[in-house]
Amino acid sequence: MFPICLSSLGKTDIFVVDVTEDGSFTEPRNLGPTINTEQREMFPFFNGTKMYFSSDGFTGLGGLDVYESAFDAEKGFAEVKNLGQPVNSNKDDFSYIVNEENQQGYFASNREGGKGDDDIYSFQRLILEEVPENNNAIAGVVTEMVTGDIMPQALVQLLDENGIKLKEMTTEDDGSFIFEDLNDSTQYTLKTVEPKFIDNERLVTTTVNDTVKVDIAMKRLEEMIAIEDGIKKIKTEMIYFNFDKASIRPDAAKELDKLVSVMKEFPTIVIKVESHTDSRGTKSYNEYLSDKRAKSTRDYIISQGIDANRIESATGYGENRLLNDCNGSSPCSEADHLLNRRSEFIILNM
Repeated sequence: MFPICLSSLGKTDIFVVDVTEDGSFTEPRNLGPTINTEQREMFPFFNGTKMYFSSDGFTGLGGLDVYESAFDAEKGFAEVKNLGQPVNSNKDDFSYIVNEENQQGYFASNREGGKGDDDIYSFQRLILEEVPENNNAIAGVVTEMVTGDIMPQALVQLLDENGIKLKEMTTEDDGSFIFEDLNDSTQYTLKTVEPKFIDNERLVTTTVNDTVKVDIAMKRLEEMIAIEDGIKKIKTEMIYFNFDKASIRPDAAKELDKLVSVMKEFPTIVIKVESHTDSRGTKSYNEYLSDKRAKSTRDYIISQGIDANRIESATGYGENRLLNDCNGSSPCSEADHLLNRRSEFIILNM
């Protein structure tokens, strides 16, 4: 296929002829109204997939402008597109050719600043790296745990693996949230923060080009207050310590922070701290270690802004108050022993 210019429907139209095996041409065929207008269409250059030509019949920058049209063997030529600046100007721009492999080419123009009437210009088009579409997201709905009511305007934070905040947003009127443009196969932490509720953290790992759904139920601070065997307590998850240590671990600090939030929400609460161990180890050492842990726990709570007078005592009881029969007289699983390694926060006054 070889495009040529002939006078026809407009002042100058672009036609096409086929080149036969013997080198002769078929009868010219007009490319029709997709390419041709009532004005001038001239200087076609066809590379097999696109045709570039000049025209003053389409809306352009002035004079002859250079246009392109993609070609499909079944659908023909697509809608033309103006190449824009800097190829086109308010003067005549024409005879555009380009090497699609290295994006270098030439065109002619009578624009201002040339050496003569029509000058030849060279160019190299920038090849922009195509950025793959990122559809990774984490989305969900925040509700109240007990009632199931949605929670609009709740603060949701997105943290990286080091706990550094990357983004935050408040939930919509329907309690929904979404974090978009996230990395593939990466672990994040979702943290929900709301007055009078326990801060909630959830580990979430993204997939590849997909949205991970994570619905979050928030628990009111007052729901951490419970009565067990007639004793009122502030209930936390297990407060873990490293083996033979009494220092507060990061995971234990998160649980104690929840307790601190309860004590700040109810400023008249007075507690005592009791720490317990399992029966393994000597009785005297278990009492010593649990007492150190109780006092370490008390010191952490005070360091978070709780008045020391609101903690009446911090005592370690070792293995003296086991919750089961794991006293060494019969085999026990690790899970059974774990039940006895606990810290309790007894409420003395509300």
